[in-house]
Amino acid sequence: MYLNNITKFRILHTTNHVIAIAGLAWLVLNPTWTWPLLGFLCFLWTGIVGVNVALHRYYSHKSFETTPFREKILLVSSILTSLGSPAMWCSVHRLHHTTSDTGKDPHNPARDGILRTWFAIWEPLTMPKRFIVPFLKTPELKFVHRNYFVLNFGLIILLSLIDWKLAAFAYCLPAIGCFHGAAAIGVLPHLTGLPQKLMLGYRKYEVKDLSHNNWLASVLALGEGWHNNHHANPGRWWQGERWYEIDPPAFMIKYFFMKKEKTT
Repeated sequence: MYLNNITKFRILHTTNHVIAIAGLAWLVLNPTWTWPLLGFLCFLWTGIVGVNVALHRYYSHKSFETTPFREKILLVSSILTSLGSPAMWCSVHRLHHTTSDTGKDPHNPARDGILRTWFAIWEPLTMPKRFIVPFLKTPELKFVHRNYFVLNFGLIILLSLIDWKLAAFAYCLPAIGCFHGAAAIGVLPHLTGLPQKLMLGYRKYEVKDLSHNNWLASVLALGEGWHNNHHANPGRWWQGERWYEIDPPAFMIKYFFMKKEKTT
């Protein structure tokens, strides 16, 4: 099953980068703290909730239960990441776990190199039906999958009509932060040898792939870099195991999104 329209993906990400760079150039000429603060707060929400909580730990791994209302918040937040619909992103991620660091892995830096793996989301990909079909059985996920680019380009246009800086700082900058954070997870924790040691990478579990816990990846991806922990326990809603393995997504899940059991 062919998964995504690569041309639209490239146009979307290029648009995000161009508008974001224009916003940063404007900021140099017009110094202010309000717009970058807005961008930073939007990035925290989109990166932690949209990518890490929604796309990864909820939709991909079903690692926790939530309420219908909070699930809608997660779905909307996932759209803002520009990483693809939950059906697209999560099916690729499940394929990665099944084929990690093998010839069938959709992002494999040992095979494809760092740069090509970093932009692997731009590469055409044919997905086995068993990975993507389960996500298309839910009407909301099916709708988002079919209309993903309309929703994102429409949002860019709407925000630009209000104020182009709103599009730059509230959407495009956070989206490219999500893009490069997710790319970092696909690359940095799967490097071996000296590059991994220089980035303070380490392994706690002897799993069958090359996954490492990686400090730099965790910073770029807002707490998602404890990759070896995750590959050893992919269905668990938390990744940080030691006090220094800071895990903001787990905090958000525990206190805001996890469905609480009723007590009698």
